[in-house]
Amino acid sequence: MVPNFRGKSKRITAVLVSVGIFGSLWMGPVNSSTKVHAAEQALTQENFDQIANGMLPAGWKLVQGNAKVVDGKLVLTSPSSGAPARVVIPLGNQTGNYVYEADMTFQSAVEDSRWASLMYRVQPNSYPYYQFAMRRGTTALNGLEFAIRNESNQWVVPETNFYPENMAFHKTYHIKVIASGNRVQQFIDGQLVVDTDQAGKWANGDVGFQANGTTVQFDNVKVNAYSNALPPLANTNAFLPQEVNTNIVNPPTIISKTVTQEGTSSVLLQAKRNEQGQWTVDGAPIEKALETMKGKFIPVVHVEEHVDIEGLANILKETQTQDFQILSSNPAIVKEMRGFIKTARGALLYNKASFNKHDMAAFARDIHKNNAMVAVIPQKILSPDTVHYLHSRAISVWGIGAEDVQAAHSIIHLGVDGILTENPAASIEALGQYPKNTLVQRPVVAAHRGVPSLAPENTMTSYRKAYELGADMIETDVQRTKDGQLVIMHDYTVDRTTNGKGNVKDSTLEQIRALDAGIKFSPEFQGEKIPTFKEYLDEFKGKDVVLLVELKADGIEKQVMEEIEQSGMVDNVVIQSFNSNHIRNTRSLNPEVGTGYLYSSGVPSTVESRLKKAQQMMQYGASMNATLNADYGSLNPEFIQYMRQRGFLNMHWTFRNENPFGQALEAGVVGPITDYTQWLTDAPIRLEIPNKKVNLKVGKSAVIQVKSKVNYREDKTENIQTTLFVNNGETKVKIEGNTIQAIEPGTVNVFAMHTFQMLGKEWHLVAEPIEVTVSE
Repeated sequence: MVPNFRGKSKRITAVLVSVGIFGSLWMGPVNSSTKVHAAEQALTQENFDQIANGMLPAGWKLVQGNAKVVDGKLVLTSPSSGAPARVVIPLGNQTGNYVYEADMTFQSAVEDSRWASLMYRVQPNSYPYYQFAMRRGTTALNGLEFAIRNESNQWVVPETNFYPENMAFHKTYHIKVIASGNRVQQFIDGQLVVDTDQAGKWANGDVGFQANGTTVQFDNVKVNAYSNALPPLANTNAFLPQEVNTNIVNPPTIISKTVTQEGTSSVLLQAKRNEQGQWTVDGAPIEKALETMKGKFIPVVHVEEHVDIEGLANILKETQTQDFQILSSNPAIVKEMRGFIKTARGALLYNKASFNKHDMAAFARDIHKNNAMVAVIPQKILSPDTVHYLHSRAISVWGIGAEDVQAAHSIIHLGVDGILTENPAASIEALGQYPKNTLVQRPVVAAHRGVPSLAPENTMTSYRKAYELGADMIETDVQRTKDGQLVIMHDYTVDRTTNGKGNVKDSTLEQIRALDAGIKFSPEFQGEKIPTFKEYLDEFKGKDVVLLVELKADGIEKQVMEEIEQSGMVDNVVIQSFNSNHIRNTRSLNPEVGTGYLYSSGVPSTVESRLKKAQQMMQYGASMNATLNADYGSLNPEFIQYMRQRGFLNMHWTFRNENPFGQALEAGVVGPITDYTQWLTDAPIRLEIPNKKVNLKVGKSAVIQVKSKVNYREDKTENIQTTLFVNNGETKVKIEGNTIQAIEPGTVNVFAMHTFQMLGKEWHLVAEPIEVTVSE
């Protein structure tokens, strides 16, 4: 039964109010016209304090289901998705350009996928309309929607996104929609979560509320006219800063300390508070610097003063700066900023004089624990082994230095992901001096379930083989038996890989261990057992390898972490899962362990949509502090470049064919997960030159013998065949094989290069250049 409409509504037609639209940490920067400075007409406002229980405000229309005022709140109750509740607030045909906002509280939900919404531009027959829908489980990638109920009374959902936390029961969130022409922005607690230009079909209409499988209360409803125009969507899109052309595979991105120079991706902003307590950069308000960089460069906000971090976070929100890195040597600053802006990316600056293995392990733990993903380290204490150590623990590395071209070459050959420098021109020049398909060192390789191309998957024999072949990481899958024991198995049943049948979860450990996990692969592996998780951990304790552990079952996170801690393997494990809740639970149990989110998705058809998808996934990963471990079919050049510029070091699965594997490495993939570790085993790790500087007199010669690093785990090198080269047009020296002959006075860089075949392609491993000085 529809309740009688009683009570006095606070519908107002000509009241002037000041509307402040706060910014976003989600979509791209928006110009200052987004803020409303002029007084605007209030179309409706209602707090339900004067509405009797069981009633609705005068003029409000119950379209469907159960809705009524209860103790000063509007409560919509929907027992199932088939029985929604809808209320419409008539606005007449005055406008469809308005700011519509309310406080919303979930009281219950049939399941996390059920939702509530703010409807807007509702047409006279109660549809078509647009709506901002919020699932109770907002952490899902489709937890938020810009949805259309079309002329056929059916759903169309052009835009989805997520929120960094699930909407808690009995917690109030402020929900807001700004509609202006075909442009719509949708906010939760001041954060812009959906930004679209697909609202052009219906220009005006009423507003309302809807519940679907939930009980939800609303309060403090306001609808204000909005006369400003939202900026074109092109101004708010994800973007790729223009970088220098280089032939290096997966080249480092450049972060400038001083200038906004083309060829750099990011600019360091030294944020400080002045005497008046305002946040500034170079003495000017930080807002000015952020505005200058919009859509051109990524801001890296460097903060060392641990005061008013919330104030700085509010500035970033109000200026709608969502694509930024927070950098500090103080882990608490990074963690605090990440608390205020959960999709911010964290970078931790190392400022001690030495960096031994103990320091590396402690620093990696600090990075994970304080919600950072990037290590920023001075060039003078960096080494290729340090970079490799951090890479294999899902941490990106930016080196500080490259003060001249020679130093830029040196830092490039450390294998860093980014160069933070006061002289970006030097790095730009250096990056342009390498031949096509240049590697400076081999990528990190994860052995998928061991080496299932050579031995039965997920067995100790297969894991040991992967280690022998030089895998940097060894991937596995964990499930739990009927009697609560953790075992290694990919499938939920044992049917495919063993001589048994049935679900892992329905079998005891004794039954699991009685199975033969090798006989189906080959008779030579008969008798192989399904390992326990503890057996897998203990095998590699004290060995220089990282274990990439995929959680395959719900509810095992605590037990998995306990066994990792008991085995003393916290520093040598990264956890990954297709279930984002597994990642969040893992980080709550022990944030010192790195995490990765596994997923697969289609590749959007346009550059704009590919960038938008990359941005959404980056924010999703940042919200969990997890790398984005997508399957390689989900990759595209924009995604790879977008992530590299922003400090995301992702793993990608599962390479079983040489051609896509080679293409992926050419495109810049640094963390391949493969069944064929052996395809990369014989690839040299990196080249090492005997001397960085050679002095020659005119007419004299020098022979250069280059060595190759054989294995990341051993301090061992061996001679390797190389050729020398110089840049085109160089006349100071003449190159013949490995011999440098001095021709005329001056200084020149001479490069040593080893050419080899891998994955059906030709690659060039190039050493750090030798600076040759020729004198009379």
